[in-house]
Amino acid sequence: MPYQISQDCVGCGSCAKKCPADAISGQIKVRFDIDPFLCTECGTCFNTCPKAAILDPQGNRAVRKGKKQDFKARINPEICACCRLCYLNCPQEGIRVIKKSLFATGYCEVDTNICVGCGQCTRLCITGAIELS
Repeated sequence: MPYQISQDCVGCGSCAKKCPADAISGQIKVRFDIDPFLCTECGTCFNTCPKAAILDPQGNRAVRKGKKQDFKARINPEICACCRLCYLNCPQEGIRVIKKSLFATGYCEVDTNICVGCGQCTRLCITGAIELS
């Protein structure tokens, strides 16, 4: 079950602007909707909504923790296997492959200016080299 928008939505559109999968649509000042087929359950909308109108897959509301905190993906190059799963599946195309040399496999690196902190890469990483911080 993907994220859902409750009746508390005021139609500000902040969730739609931040959604990396373009799964949220609607009109300003009218309740927005999440397309369950496009939603990747990344949680970006959940952490963005100023009215806590987004319900997670378990039906919980976001708890506001004061100052907004933006998480970004970080890759530990020493653990990265350079399998490229994160690179190929980043919805924002915010990960690049760094070659060490002609014969070495290299590692992946996150462009923090592009990363929206959706966490898609952390779920795909086979070595656990990626974390959100």
